[in-house]
Amino acid sequence: MSDQPILFYDGDCGLCHRFVLFVLKHEREPLFQFAPLGGPTFVAAFAAAQADTFPDSLFLATGEGTVLTLSDAAVYALKTLSPGWCRVGKVIGVLPRPIRDLGYRSVAAVRRKLFKQPKGACPLVPVELRGRFQQ
Repeated sequence: MSDQPILFYDGDCGLCHRFVLFVLKHEREPLFQFAPLGGPTFVAAFAAAQADTFPDSLFLATGEGTVLTLSDAAVYALKTLSPGWCRVGKVIGVLPRPIRDLGYRSVAAVRRKLFKQPKGACPLVPVELRGRFQQ
């Protein structure tokens, strides 16, 4: 796997797509690689039994090999962004994980109803960012 963090996302989910764009817009410097769930990078990185334990929304594999799921993944990503969003991540990170994860799961349960996938969302990556997206 990459020595850079990889944000694995649901390529059919409008909210996941928007979160990837949000990270790209607000990151201080290029940090993350991005790969869709179920794609070749995902399949090569995780055994099927391990992959079955991951959420179907997004999760993050750090450069050190730690896998962060649910709110831990979102908080980690937020903490790497511009100063304002970094503070938001730190504040959310102070909340107990069960409360954060409850909120995460609640949004994830309705995300496909609330956030429709934009047409042509996933294959349209600007040329200058294509090197950061894996299959």
